[in-house]
Amino acid sequence: MIDEQTPASGMRWWMNLWPPFLFQGIRITEIDSEFQFAVVRVRKTILTRNLMGTTFGGSLFSAADPFFPILYWRYLALQGISSTCWSRAIRGEFVQPANRSVELRFTIDADQLDHASSEMKSHGRVDLEDVIEARLPDRALAARCHVTSALGAKEAGSAP
Repeated sequence: MIDEQTPASGMRWWMNLWPPFLFQGIRITEIDSEFQFAVVRVRKTILTRNLMGTTFGGSLFSAADPFFPILYWRYLALQGISSTCWSRAIRGEFVQPANRSVELRFTIDADQLDHASSEMKSHGRVDLEDVIEARLPDRALAARCHVTSALGAKEAGSAP
């Protein structure tokens, strides 16, 4: 399945088949081979619509939730740092109804990656906050989420 050695293309393939993403219309369209960015689309379908006919906010949160921790986890693995990463917190605001499919572009800048590597090497853990925006096809903002990723050094012998 997915571990610290799985290439970006393999992660994209497996995650697109993962039932929670599959049934919520979440599709990963791109993951950078160095894990510095990813592009995710949430399709508006019969399974993702709420009573008002717009995309259910839970689908948007599900799309926003795991990708920053995953990008950090795999980026650190490429740097030789074995870690566990998860979303410590996520908070969001819905700016306008998502009446069409939305796209989320996750990008981690070089300064944030350097900070993550440095803190992991010196302290064995770090919390990082990033912002992700869900944009409609015309680039209008539908939602904005603040994701706090918790990264910790993996203990020797622990499972992935």
